[in-house]
Amino acid sequence: MSKLYCIYLAFFLFILIKPIDGFSQSKYTVLLPELDKAVPSGNTNDLRISADEKGNETNKSFFKFDFKNLPLNAKIESLGLKLYNKPNDRMSDFSIQTITVLKGSNEWTGNETSLADPKLNWAEIKNNADGPIGMAQLKKSLTSITMKLRIPDSPKPVSEFLSDGILSLAARSPEKGQDTNFFSSMTSEITMNFSKKPKLLVTYEVDPYPFREDWSQPFVNLQHTSLLNWKTNTFVVAAQLRKLQNSGNESFQEIGPTGALVIYKNQPVVFTQAVSAIKGVFLVKQLDSKGNVLWSKEVDDVAKSWPLIDEQGRLYYISRSGKLNVLDLNNSGNILLSKSLSDITNKQITTLNNNAVIGYDNTLYLPSDNGITALSAYPQLKVRWKYEQKVGEVNGPVSLSPDESKAFFINIDTRNKKSRLIVLDNLDGSVISTSDYVMNGYQNDINFYIPSPVVQNNSKVFVLNGFDNSSKLFVFDIDDKGIIIKTQFLYSGNTINTGISQPVIDAESNVFFVFNNKFSKYNALDNKADVFDKSAYLDNASILISDASSNIYATDPYSATKKIMGFKNDMNNPNSFSVDFDAAIGNTKKNLTLAPDGTLYTVTATNLIAVTASKVAENDVIIGQTNLSTNTVYRASNSISVEGINVLPSVNTVLNSVGSISFKPGFTVAKGAQVTCKTGY
Repeated sequence: MSKLYCIYLAFFLFILIKPIDGFSQSKYTVLLPELDKAVPSGNTNDLRISADEKGNETNKSFFKFDFKNLPLNAKIESLGLKLYNKPNDRMSDFSIQTITVLKGSNEWTGNETSLADPKLNWAEIKNNADGPIGMAQLKKSLTSITMKLRIPDSPKPVSEFLSDGILSLAARSPEKGQDTNFFSSMTSEITMNFSKKPKLLVTYEVDPYPFREDWSQPFVNLQHTSLLNWKTNTFVVAAQLRKLQNSGNESFQEIGPTGALVIYKNQPVVFTQAVSAIKGVFLVKQLDSKGNVLWSKEVDDVAKSWPLIDEQGRLYYISRSGKLNVLDLNNSGNILLSKSLSDITNKQITTLNNNAVIGYDNTLYLPSDNGITALSAYPQLKVRWKYEQKVGEVNGPVSLSPDESKAFFINIDTRNKKSRLIVLDNLDGSVISTSDYVMNGYQNDINFYIPSPVVQNNSKVFVLNGFDNSSKLFVFDIDDKGIIIKTQFLYSGNTINTGISQPVIDAESNVFFVFNNKFSKYNALDNKADVFDKSAYLDNASILISDASSNIYATDPYSATKKIMGFKNDMNNPNSFSVDFDAAIGNTKKNLTLAPDGTLYTVTATNLIAVTASKVAENDVIIGQTNLSTNTVYRASNSISVEGINVLPSVNTVLNSVGSISFKPGFTVAKGAQVTCKTGY
């Protein structure tokens, strides 16, 4: 086996690079303030906005928001300041308090005690050249107000309207004799009203290039352990299996029922454990494609959740003992944070009971025995909202809608052994809709194995009536407000949980699954499975993943001969390849991970397995200016020849040839582009 890596890599000008495919749909998130306080503050620590009988402003509320934790390539579309008021007996039923927002200097520190402080000079309307940038009218009957801000005036990167990424606001009102208290971050925490924290509602566009295409992980939806934005020019015809060396002779961690591994910068990150003479040793390691250890970091305990990676290459490792470890994958796993969830969440969480999920905005969604908690992006890590579960309930992991405005999870009534789908407003954690109790209880002995809902666009949610296989797959239709408007199901005809696998969605929103041992696709028009009759045999509990070219990969860990297989979205010729496992390798865990170069990885108890193409459907490939695309792996069984072209800054591509790769005279790579070359198996 020989490999050649030729990498042309330049510094990424994240904001300035124009993507080939433009920006994706709008997404929604919330920013919690770094600072929020009333001046003067008073004894309650509430926010307060008031004026005396002459209209002199006596209390104002100040906020400082940090935008630097949003995706680096985000364009902000709109902003709105939302405040939650407390009951106000001093306001009549007919009174209206007009509240306006001013934008100002970031020099204030939160230690100011008087409105006369020079650092708050900008909060005087006469001193503020821009004037109010937002307004709302508060009535006694309202529980909150949202003030839409006039900035930005059009979709813009943060740097174009906030030079340092910080936004300072002051909320004030000269209404005579009006005095209203609002929840502050502090009073919301103290009273456990987490969703009533003051917040900035953010709508933004995000360009999918160049982030999040460089690794594979449970992202947004736990079943999407695949690279949905990476395409390929062809498909695999034959593959080979390689057992990578395990120089430390450690075991791979048992992380839930699936085990875990992730990919970062085209190389696997694994999680191992070993027993020394004194204690267990738990390690996070990044390996190269041969299994050599690039770096290794010790962590406190075995992982409780599948570890997650954010867009800046930070890995979130949550241990069984309830500690959040944040590792910098760009700096040999340097540990940036190691802190208990109890301390981070004001004792709302001690440990997890299911897998965590991370959003585009780096929000963490943490299921525990106390409910589900949304934690704002590192390094802030504040509770955005919490769904409190009732006694006798258990919740599964969260899946998000593509625009991240809604959160979905399965809620189990353990006493009656039945469950339902719950839809939350992801901006504050409030319940939008619940299904009837149509699913079973997901219980095996004393344990609960709960799958993730699989979300198609913003309109359908698929829920398997079992962890990895079932005779029923429920399909919930969701309207644009998140209301469940229709419930259907597919039935495999079996009376026990053997008929249908957990589904996966590809980049074209096709929904694939195993149906009675055949590769199948959901037919929305007739609400049925379109079965690929020529499909190779698959166990109904096989795990499926996909790429952006509708290549579907499956691991079958249950059949007598364990195997990894490939399929195409082609009714007449669905089978791509199949490679068997040697029994000596051991049983594979229920996971499969795809790297950008097309390598598939899985683990056994002691081995990391790589599956690479030995033959693809294209023998020789010529790449010119017209057929070069970003986020694409070009593969050939014999040769890849690149014309004398200029690779544009927005291109990130992989050339993977079993044989040779050549470049003709005139070939250049512009600053910001990335071309990765790989030869051999």
